[in-house]
Amino acid sequence: MKEAWRIDRLTLQGFKSFAERTLLEFPDAVTGVIGPNGSGKSNLVEALRFVTGARAHELRGQELSAFLFHGAEGRPPLGYAEVRLELSRGRERLWVERRIEGERTFLKVNGRPASAKALALHLAGTGLGRGGYAIVGQGEVGALLEAPEEVLLAHLEEASGLRPVAEAAKATEERLKEALALLEEREKVLGQLKAEASRLEQEAEQAARARALDLEALRLKRSLLLARAEEAQKDLERAQTRLLALAEEEAHLQGTQRELKAAKEALKAEEESLRARLEAVRLALKEREALERECQELSRILKALDRPPPQDPGPPVPDPGVKAEEVRAKLARLKGEETRLLAEKRRLEEAWRRYETEAARYEERLRHHQEALAERSLLERELAEAQEALARLAEAWERRKALEAALTEAKAALQGASRERERLERLLAAGADLQEGPRRVRGLKGILGVVADLVRPEPGLELALEVALGPRLQWVLAQDEEAARAAIALLKREGGRATFLPITLLTPPAAPNPKPAPGLLGPAYRLASLRLKGLPERAILLTLLGDTLVFQDLEAALAHRRAGGRERLVTLEGEVLERSGALTGGRTKGSGETLLFRRRVEALAEEEAKLAQRVAELETALRGLPSPQAFAEAKAKVAALEARRQAPLPPPPKPPTPPEGAWDEARLKALEAEREALETLLAQAEAHERYLFLAAAYSAWQRAKEEAARVKARLEELESRLQATLPLVEEVRTLEARLGQVRRERQALEEKEARALTQANALLAEGEHLRLLMARREATLEELARELSALPEAERIPGTPKALQARLAQVERERERLGPVNALAERELFALKERLARQESEVAEAMEALLRLEKEAKAVEAAYAERLKESFHRFQEAFRQQAQALLGAQAEVRREGRGLRLVVVPPGKRTQDLRLLSLGEKTLGALAFLFALGELQGGLPLAVLDEVDAALDEANLLRFTRFLASGRQFILVTHQKRTMEACQALYGVTAEGGISRVYAIRKEVTQ
Repeated sequence: MKEAWRIDRLTLQGFKSFAERTLLEFPDAVTGVIGPNGSGKSNLVEALRFVTGARAHELRGQELSAFLFHGAEGRPPLGYAEVRLELSRGRERLWVERRIEGERTFLKVNGRPASAKALALHLAGTGLGRGGYAIVGQGEVGALLEAPEEVLLAHLEEASGLRPVAEAAKATEERLKEALALLEEREKVLGQLKAEASRLEQEAEQAARARALDLEALRLKRSLLLARAEEAQKDLERAQTRLLALAEEEAHLQGTQRELKAAKEALKAEEESLRARLEAVRLALKEREALERECQELSRILKALDRPPPQDPGPPVPDPGVKAEEVRAKLARLKGEETRLLAEKRRLEEAWRRYETEAARYEERLRHHQEALAERSLLERELAEAQEALARLAEAWERRKALEAALTEAKAALQGASRERERLERLLAAGADLQEGPRRVRGLKGILGVVADLVRPEPGLELALEVALGPRLQWVLAQDEEAARAAIALLKREGGRATFLPITLLTPPAAPNPKPAPGLLGPAYRLASLRLKGLPERAILLTLLGDTLVFQDLEAALAHRRAGGRERLVTLEGEVLERSGALTGGRTKGSGETLLFRRRVEALAEEEAKLAQRVAELETALRGLPSPQAFAEAKAKVAALEARRQAPLPPPPKPPTPPEGAWDEARLKALEAEREALETLLAQAEAHERYLFLAAAYSAWQRAKEEAARVKARLEELESRLQATLPLVEEVRTLEARLGQVRRERQALEEKEARALTQANALLAEGEHLRLLMARREATLEELARELSALPEAERIPGTPKALQARLAQVERERERLGPVNALAERELFALKERLARQESEVAEAMEALLRLEKEAKAVEAAYAERLKESFHRFQEAFRQQAQALLGAQAEVRREGRGLRLVVVPPGKRTQDLRLLSLGEKTLGALAFLFALGELQGGLPLAVLDEVDAALDEANLLRFTRFLASGRQFILVTHQKRTMEACQALYGVTAEGGISRVYAIRKEVTQ
């Protein structure tokens, strides 16, 4: 059977109230999310909707910025939000990421950019995504209960894929209306063309009168053009005079602009300097965030170590020297001996009755007596050999106990080293001490690594080489420039900035060759190596470290500089002497920790290997020593032989004589006394073993207590370091204040410059206007000349341009009163007849299309009815099953009017409409409706329910919790205790200072 989809992990950062990076894992079938109102529980459901493709208006926000973290006490707003969802189905994995930056959103599926349509295809079969029913939010159940019957039918259409068919039917109906309107329009155009043909016949009669008026207008136009040419020449001469005066004003204004520009450049330089310092201080404050995260992790460890002490073992119980089992064995043998003596007593009592028989067996007893003496001699020799072997085994046993103690200590050290190495490797993998840009590009194709990860200094030189590298510690080594370009493109999309050093573009400087000097350890590039083999190590290190030399101390470095050395010098304590003579020194928190941190990881790996070898050697040595079982068997053998040796020999046979005297009770009493002593010894041995067990438990608790003390000390150190970063915060405020003042001054200069520019633009505009006027006048003259040349020669009519224009207007008005004259009326009438024929053809085509669309609409409506009938039957069966599972009720769906009606028969009740049931029953019925819709989409392997159980009473809660065992994966946001008890895992959400945080809550499971 094919496995179903399930949600494995949800990661979000900057989304609504979740400012910090938050990770929720869902390994169990039923997971609950609990917390007080307003803590941000529903924001987790919103994050699931958002990452699966929901638009902003479909969530509780109208624009993307509503989903960003808007700041809280001590936390600034974030300019981005990111949600990542991981799903699995067997070995198949699906990662969906969605990120908001400003007003843009980016979507990725399995690490590749994807569209909303592609995401919907990937999420098919999960019930997630737009149109899915796997996520049921607050109010959705209530809205469904209040929905009219038409809306319920629309849900069924949407779930069964009939919405496109319904839309197609509607579109066909619209097209039918459009076709009818088109037919009416074409018939109307046909009537208009017939009317126009009649009009063209009248236009030909007006053409003759229009020609006479046109000839008179031609003479007036020529005379008007000559008069305008004379006026244009006069305007041209006046504009040339004004242009000369404007040139002098413009020269004076340019001097003022140069002075303003110089002052603005000075303020700009100061602003750039302040901005650079502000960025550097903010970068330094990022270390504070890392310290705060480490404080949180140590607090969690301290909480885990805080446990109650075990029972006090009390004062030491002396070791009796023997094992309890051995004493029990001796006691059992002693009781056997006591039983034997009692039997002896009974035998002697019967001796008188056996007197005659003993006389006959006298010879046989004599022979047995002699054999017993011989056996005793052999037994004593065997006992001596066994005691010698036991002594050898005892010596080996002591060696074994010492080796086992050493093995336990070595395994504990190995486990501690392994855990510390894994913790540091997780920090390295997360890039905790790297800037955002280098951290983002690690692992990309063609990216070899960050310099901090690649450079391995010699032991003891970590601080010196870290200050020697400086900002280059955060450089990224790339295989070629193409890999660097791809990484830069990624940073532009996702944020961050980094410096890249492609191998193909390496241009290392000349290697330094210093003369021997006191305290000189050597060139820096020779005192380090690369962790990644196969690279041009010497060229890379020369490029990074150049001619830097490493000295033992500052005095030696200064002596070398005074002796004429011009290289860049660093010391073991982190002082730097630049080539310019600038000297940097002092102490800063975290100096040298970047490279020392990576050295610590390597040292832990080496230590782990040595400890593993030590454990293997101890285990090999233990295999060569006798086991505890062999030592116990040897002790038991010696004890058995000793017991046999101490056993009394049968008395020498004597001639049978009548028994004399009474039974001697002394031997029996001696055995009883010995038995009591052994019982006392057994109680002491058992008390000693119990003391050893309690002492071991108490010792383990003491070690945990010591570890907690070390964690507390580290916490105090981190809090001290956090306190030391407060001056940087104050410096940020000072720099921001000065930066604002510089910007205001610069803005004032820009306003002055703008006014000067406005004045200059006014002069330029006037000059341009004059030049444009001159150009226009010149163009006018040319145009007038061209127009005059185009007109035929005619007698000039005297007058001013105004008078000539008035006469021309009078002629044109008279021409205008004639109306439009069409000299080609006959030709247009012929063309119009062709248009009449084409229009009649188009009317016929429109009629044919109308009939075809009516037929198509009937076919679409029939297909919709058939598919709706099939989907209705499938949905009705699914609704019956879901109602039975959730309510234990009989249910059916009825088609009424233009919608659906849900009918439910709860146990012990008569048939009722779903809306007439109790609130709890309505809620479960609505859930059954939604799950049934999900079955139409291929099933719901998982469900996310946001407080849908809020209205359920105790009986319905029991039904609901039983339904949770249906095999789906459920993620529940709830306040109900009964629902929490049904969850296999719980997450608690709290709001602290406006920031939501998630805590895993361990559930105690009763076996």
